[in-house]
Amino acid sequence: MTRSPKSNANQLEIAKAAGVSVSTVSRALSDARGISDERRTQIRKIAEDAGYFGRNRGAAEPTKHLRAYVTGSLATGGLAPFYEAVIGGLRDNARDAGFSLSVRMVDETSLGPERMVRDQEKEEANVTIFVGIDLADNLADYFLNGSQRAILVNGYDPEMRFDCVAPNNFYGARMAGRALLLAGHRKLLYIHDHTRWTTTQRRRGFYAALEDFPDASCTAIGVANGVDAALLAEVERRTKDEVGWTGVFCANDMAAFRLMNALETAGLGVPGEISVIGFDDLPYAAMMHPRLTTMRVNCFEMAHQAILLAQRRSAEPGAMPVQLECAVTLQSGATIAQIA
Repeated sequence: MTRSPKSNANQLEIAKAAGVSVSTVSRALSDARGISDERRTQIRKIAEDAGYFGRNRGAAEPTKHLRAYVTGSLATGGLAPFYEAVIGGLRDNARDAGFSLSVRMVDETSLGPERMVRDQEKEEANVTIFVGIDLADNLADYFLNGSQRAILVNGYDPEMRFDCVAPNNFYGARMAGRALLLAGHRKLLYIHDHTRWTTTQRRRGFYAALEDFPDASCTAIGVANGVDAALLAEVERRTKDEVGWTGVFCANDMAAFRLMNALETAGLGVPGEISVIGFDDLPYAAMMHPRLTTMRVNCFEMAHQAILLAQRRSAEPGAMPVQLECAVTLQSGATIAQIA
């Protein structure tokens, strides 16, 4: 079968043509809820014209299978658009590489070797992909001591035993901190959420930016598990001039959303009185008013690199582990004001 010149279209290209995010394209093409009929029709028309639906017709059936486990925090932590984009990218790239792919959302606290054995008996996978999940010791030992192979996506293995791909959280957060500092802000607030290796790197990167500005200072608060008590108390202190921070780095966009709501309720203007920058560039960042300035993570590229790692690991099971970091870029918005 002769392939159309357009038949290599992927969701990232469709997203660019439609002027939407990859996660919006993924949801539209999978008939997920939350997409207007007009938008869905527009995206499907662009995909059809680009040869997206027909690009694999006539191709041989996949001979290798991937199984992906995705963190259940996407259902409750405001990160659904992020992981939808990653999963959409994995599906696209797996199909293009000749893999079949199954996806399971799991409670990572109960994910162990027993689950791996059961799932492998039901459906044999050549490579197992963990998305947003840090492997517990017993799970790591299962893969290290067996014949199955594991790849971490949006995760790190500090002992360098597994293939990994993640955003460059350290330098992305350093860029975020510098954006505030170069705008003249010297009293900063850092808002962090749950702690894992990826977010630890964001914290380290942010504080690395402060090292270049000896007159800068920072206060840190946590908003883990959706609890805003510390955030609301800190905003109240700011309204009473008990603290003087003028710039805030939020470790993810959901934290920035919660902060901006609290600031508006307290009568503190963004960016007139408080400047804010987030991380991830999730779709709702563009819906916030004013538009959130944030660090954009390219979820599709991260997924693309994960499938390349899966191809390599499948072909060379004993190859040295590779750990990749994808560039993070500044998405300009309207939430940082120059004060000096």
